Amino acid sequence: MFVPLGAIRRELNNLLSHAGFQLLRPGERDHIRSYVPFKETRDGARKAGLSVGDYIDQKFHVPGATQSTIDQMVGLGILGPKIQSVCEIGPGTGRYLEKAQRSCAPCSYEIYETDREWSDWLSRTYRVTARVADGTTLRGTSSGSVDLVHAHKVFVYLPFAVTFQYFSEMIRVARPGAWIVFDIISEKCVSDWMIDQWIANRTYSRCMLPRDFVIAYFDKRQCFLHSSFLGPAPWLSEYLVFIKDRNP
Repeated sequence: MFVPLGAIRRELNNLLSHAGFQLLRPGERDHIRSYVPFKETRDGARKAGLSVGDYIDQKFHVPGATQSTIDQMVGLGILGPKIQSVCEIGPGTGRYLEKAQRSCAPCSYEIYETDREWSDWLSRTYRVTARVADGTTLRGTSSGSVDLVHAHKVFVYLPFAVTFQYFSEMIRVARPGAWIVFDIISEKCVSDWMIDQWIANRTYSRCMLPRDFVIAYFDKRQCFLHSSFLGPAPWLSEYLVFIKDRNP
């Protein structure tokens, strides 16, 4: 019986993770990980008669969790007919992409996804432009070119320096008046119960960011906090919504 090398690697990494080790391809950066297997997830969604995004919500999260975040963005005026160009970091399975694209129907939608299988599938399925993803930059996107740059469940696990490099890139590609939207694990999100769960489940990849420091970082670069909201329970994260100043 043929067993894909990717499946073998994931199983070995599951075993090695308990000892604090991880198998990496030559030249691969340890902060770039593929948590959701492509073929297994796609086939599971087809069998369940669901979109991949709804299947992910049903299997791993709370049904409707993704849509509730999109509804918050719509309510704040972030998604709508004025959004003509979008850039998304780490769309993964496309569960936010699918619903965001439907809510604003942009002329241009660029993605940076490090998992090649998911990236290729997303570009075929949703007719988005998959840029070369190096895990730290948005180098394929022109400065001041997008109306909305967003990321979901990305900066909750990336290393601090990588996250802030992405923040700098988000500011660069956003045009004046554009929205910058992402979620972090802030002080509002962490509880003793959550920490106990992470330890019990050996979930060592979560990264908390200081909320005030993040806001000050954007403020110094003429991007001002518009609003914030908490993502769905039980795994809370806080969304920060910035607008890039029209007259920096």
